[in-house]
Amino acid sequence: MDKTIARQNLGLIEDKPVVAVLGGSQGSRPLNQHFSQSYPDYTTKNIQVLWQCGKREYPALKDINNKDLVNIFPFSNDMGAVYSAADIVISRAGALAISEMAIMGKAMILVPFPFAAGDHQLKNAQSITDKGAAKLVLQSRLSDGELESTVIELLDDKEELNTMETKASSFSTPDAVENILNAIMEVAQS
Repeated sequence: MDKTIARQNLGLIEDKPVVAVLGGSQGSRPLNQHFSQSYPDYTTKNIQVLWQCGKREYPALKDINNKDLVNIFPFSNDMGAVYSAADIVISRAGALAISEMAIMGKAMILVPFPFAAGDHQLKNAQSITDKGAAKLVLQSRLSDGELESTVIELLDDKEELNTMETKASSFSTPDAVENILNAIMEVAQS
């Protein structure tokens, strides 16, 4: 979906940067707590925050909605529009989320869940960061402003942002399911 159309569909201002905050379908309490305090750091710089907080936490956060360029929602059935509207996506580092962002060619700031089994989210985030498609911010560093400074630096450096988007797209495999099915069919027919 075109960025302009996505922003119109989501009620966003077309010519202001958009940062999407995604905590997964359940939301992320640490990300929600952080953004409930830090969203003015973005909005005072005319950055719109498109924030998926999860159904469980939405009632406590809904009063922030539509204040100072903030659009908060519990869940979206149209993540394609959310990704399309965003200039940067801040997300946990689950494999599916990273795959979706890569397919959409999004610059990512990954905040891995520190208690994930085998620390797999940190490993995922490091791998994508090493490929140049993401920046890594540890959850333990949220309170020191590292996330906000990373966002501001990226939005001020369009060349790096474009490079990250290109690198994200370059390692995505949008037809992976079809490729797997074709390989299974080949084996089955032989």
